Amino acid sequence: MAIEQLTIEEIVKRAVNKSLDIPEFQREFVWGTDQVKSLVDSLYKDYPVGSFLLWDSSEYQESKTAQGSQASLWIVDGQQRTTALSLILGHKPYWWDDNEKWNRSLEAYDVMVNLLPDGGDAGLDFALPNPIRRHDPRWVSVREVVKLEKVESLSSVAREQAEKIFKFQNPESTLSPEEKDRLFDLIHPRISRLWKIRERDIPVIKISHEVEDVAEIFARLNQAGTRVKEADVTLALAAVRNPGWVRNEYLPFCKALEEHGWDLDAGIFIRTMTGIGHGRARLVEVPKEFWSPTTLPIVWRKAKEVIEEVRKRCAEFGIFSPALLPSTNSLIPFFALNYKARYWSDYNFKKALSWFLLANRDGRYSGSAITSLNEDVRAIKEAETFDEAMENLLNRLQVDSTIADGEFLNRYERAGNRFLRLMVYLVMFNRQARDWVDNTRIGYDKTGAPVATGFEPQWHHIYPRSILRDRYQDDEINALANITVLNERTNVKKLSAKEPIRYLQEFNITPELLTPHAVSEKYLEARRQGGAEFEAQWSLDSFQDFIQERNQTLAREANEFLQRIAAG
Repeated sequence: MAIEQLTIEEIVKRAVNKSLDIPEFQREFVWGTDQVKSLVDSLYKDYPVGSFLLWDSSEYQESKTAQGSQASLWIVDGQQRTTALSLILGHKPYWWDDNEKWNRSLEAYDVMVNLLPDGGDAGLDFALPNPIRRHDPRWVSVREVVKLEKVESLSSVAREQAEKIFKFQNPESTLSPEEKDRLFDLIHPRISRLWKIRERDIPVIKISHEVEDVAEIFARLNQAGTRVKEADVTLALAAVRNPGWVRNEYLPFCKALEEHGWDLDAGIFIRTMTGIGHGRARLVEVPKEFWSPTTLPIVWRKAKEVIEEVRKRCAEFGIFSPALLPSTNSLIPFFALNYKARYWSDYNFKKALSWFLLANRDGRYSGSAITSLNEDVRAIKEAETFDEAMENLLNRLQVDSTIADGEFLNRYERAGNRFLRLMVYLVMFNRQARDWVDNTRIGYDKTGAPVATGFEPQWHHIYPRSILRDRYQDDEINALANITVLNERTNVKKLSAKEPIRYLQEFNITPELLTPHAVSEKYLEARRQGGAEFEAQWSLDSFQDFIQERNQTLAREANEFLQRIAAG
């Protein structure tokens, strides 16, 4: 292990000319603009910004973005800071291959500094750009200062900026030589001190360990104040033992899933693989040999196949995105169960889906769920038949399979009611409900193709909140029984802030459109009859009766749906 000092300018130059690179198991640049601004502020104030850890390896040649990289030094800890420094100095690092995105980032991360702060020289003000600062010459781009190659250039910049500031503050006056010198004397040392951040020394630690050791080192590092997740560490171990796998296999599959609305974190993929291949979700129980080049490609192929299969089967029931689920961890045993299905002649997807929904109702895999996940994927691995697996899984749940009367009177936006909110949507979808205005199928676009990107239902208050606030309590207004699913353009642009009596007539929303949305027969009949009966039943005075009636209808429909799929 060797320690040396590199200036910020030298670190950025090495990132640009490929002397530094990032290994494929590193995450993308995720820093926000405020973090970059804080980094500039720390550098200006000469605060510590941490050391960089570089890996000197002649064996490992798998970069994040390009195959066959010849970089001799890999950034194990410091990628986010190096990329931020590159943005500050305005030089694109080698691994950033999207020019258009880089140009957008240059604008977004263009930190500005106030050369004449109200507090005097106690400290310069750093801020992100906005139209006001862009037109105020007291504010200048940090990048425009630090990118200057020669220190001699600072004098002309300071004089030019002094003249602009004077004209901005005194539009009718002429800048005298004395005033020019006074402003120059204020501005020049501040610009000079700012420029010197490019010469700031950063401690750099170099290691030359074996690739397996680097994964362990990566595991013990703190990044952005947060301990690296166990699954991310395991992903790193898999990456260094299988060069090219992350870039050529893992990341493209993740991207393809995201395009279909399935944005899953590394833990889901890693534990699906261990659940399928080893019957464990607790990663410390998985031998390191599991991630070897002889084992990983096989189990990865199996995991990809079952994830894609389950995604398509779930779409048949309206689950287009994990964002709909109370717990994405529940997907891990669900994937394992569906993989094992190929060995069971008695397998039934609908019955498996029934257990999956009840497990989400139970919250079995919410929070710290590793013990539950480990128990269940092990039971699935060891089960001889599908019925045996289902019996073991169902016996572990501590929730009633029947939704009780009154549950849909709970508030829709509360975290504990996400399962019930999911059921509202599934009832609508599986009754082929349509949008009340544009008549498109709920969960589908106008072409009839499944929603592909990040589908989330638009929750519509049948009796809008704005017209109920002065008459009813929030718990009643936001009850699940007052919620249905519509397209965003209908919810926001057509029905918002209108009484049901008004919008039902204005858009000719018929009983046939209302029925799949679990509106009770009593209110459907009033809509058919029209006249005084319609106005009386759908008035604001009848709101409490409406949610009581619809609560019962929703409970009945949801229970029938759950019983139907439980029966296979």
